[in-house]
This record gives sequence, structure tokens and C-alpha cells, in this order.
Amino acid sequence: MSRANSHIPTRTCVICRSKRPKNELLRLVKMPEGTVELDRSGRLNGRGAYICSNCDLLDDTRSNIQVHKSRLTKALKTEIDSSTLTRISKAISSQA
Repeated sequence: MSRANSHIPTRTCVICRSKRPKNELLRLVKMPEGTVELDRSGRLNGRGAYICSNCDLLDDTRSNIQVHKSRLTKALKTEIDSSTLTRISKAISSQA
């Protein structure tokens, strides 16, 4: 099989549920200590979840923030509080 026809891994954004190539998404990881970090390398150990870089985690609608927190909580199997959501959102915006 030629390199051009090789498999491209896809992942689903836990916020908007869109499927994209893995290299277009950002990976969040629940670290062994229980904290949630942005995985810039894509190789950190821990439970991971993928999100689009254009998903606004801090959407001004309160119900949307609750949905985002509940989806991340379910995907990472850890409680996500507002301060964690803010910290992750700032890390994503500083990366862009």
C-alpha cells in the first residue's frame, strides 16, 4: 500500500462531536495525580479526550458551559470544575 493511501486516524471532539483527523484536534489528559492538562505532544500517559481548537469552552451561555463540563467529565472520568475549564481554555488560546 502506498503512503498516500494509508490510514489516517480520526478522533471525535467531545464538545461538538465532529470527527476530524487526529492531528487537527487537541488532546486533554487526566494525569495520574488527577489534574487535567493540555497534551501538546500527544504522548502523555493518562486518560485522554480530544477537542477542536475552535470549540469555545467558555461559551457565554451558562447551559453550554454545563454541557461542556459534563461532556469532559464523562470523557475523562473526573470532575471538571469551572477553574479547570478556564485554565484549559486559556492554555488553548495561548497555543494558537
